[in-house]
Amino acid sequence: LAGISRSTTVVVAYVMAVTELSCQEVLDAIRTVRPVANPNPGFRQQLAEFGSGAARQVRRHLKQKYGPSPFNDEEEIKALLPAGRGQSRTEGAQQGLVPRARDIRTTTPFLLRVKRTFSCIPACLK
Repeated sequence: LAGISRSTTVVVAYVMAVTELSCQEVLDAIRTVRPVANPNPGFRQQLAEFGSGAARQVRRHLKQKYGPSPFNDEEEIKALLPAGRGQSRTEGAQQGLVPRARDIRTTTPFLLRVKRTFSCIPACLK
């Protein structure tokens, strides 16, 4: 299966850089829409190291260079977390923040924003 380890790692790192969510919170949210998402142990270690300092530095740099984000990424991600760890899926779905099980494609705009706004992605992947 494609999209299990490497692409998941890139998305987790990006979301950690633009929000204040931990690696595990981001991974849990991703798994609600892509259950097979599973970075390999080496990538997990790198994400843990990134989360312990570099993510904050990148976030600070992005805010200085581009100003505050016009997106609600953190709220949208939290809405995907299981109940008790963020907004419940039911509450989020009622507000239009999270896809209902039968309408899973509504996450596409978020993923497209990730691809468009992450300037580190090589041009060949854009």
